[in-house]
Amino acid sequence: MTQDELTGRPRDVLHKIAELENAGELVTIQRVGEALHLPRQNIWGYVRKLQERGLIVYNPAERFTTPIRLSEAGWRVSQVPRAASVDLRFPILGEIAAGQPTLADGQVEAYATRLQDVLDLREGDFLLKVRGDSMTGIGIYPGALVAIRPQQEEPLSGEIMLVTLPTENTATLKRWHRNNGTVTLTSENPEYGPMTFKVEEVLIQGCMVGHIGAGRSRRTQNGE
Repeated sequence: MTQDELTGRPRDVLHKIAELENAGELVTIQRVGEALHLPRQNIWGYVRKLQERGLIVYNPAERFTTPIRLSEAGWRVSQVPRAASVDLRFPILGEIAAGQPTLADGQVEAYATRLQDVLDLREGDFLLKVRGDSMTGIGIYPGALVAIRPQQEEPLSGEIMLVTLPTENTATLKRWHRNNGTVTLTSENPEYGPMTFKVEEVLIQGCMVGHIGAGRSRRTQNGE
């Protein structure tokens, strides 16, 4: 695809996404609309067209503010020089509870770079900061970053999943265990008991594909 094949508003939207990315901003439907002085619904239509053409990476998920990013093809078609800092940036989308559930607002706090050197990350993956101690049994401590791959299909039993709990706008990180029509979410800390719900009540947001420690010393059981 060449630059000449993309004209009008879709081309304007592509260029604006590139400019906002280069500026280090969080690119969302609303932000692009504000920059171009166009209604949100119009931008949504243009973004879907760009997505269908493979020019952007955009995987909207319920209850999350999903960033929009140009794909490699998108940068080529836009012909906008890409800032070096843009390469393989992964958004840190707020915090995720690893204890009692907490609000998952999906707001980007910062960007991390070169994570592909230590984790098998792909386009569309995102990071969450852990708050709580329910997953310490597998080395996930408060302040650690967990890498999440968006997923809606049924997980394998024992997979560590990001799920939204029923009737609440809260998300949590737990192991998934399916038993016919119910699912039991378990922690990796004996202080937290299992939680069981009907399968249809639990919204699957993604699967954990890795984690990075908080980078700080931890006390031993003796408090030393």
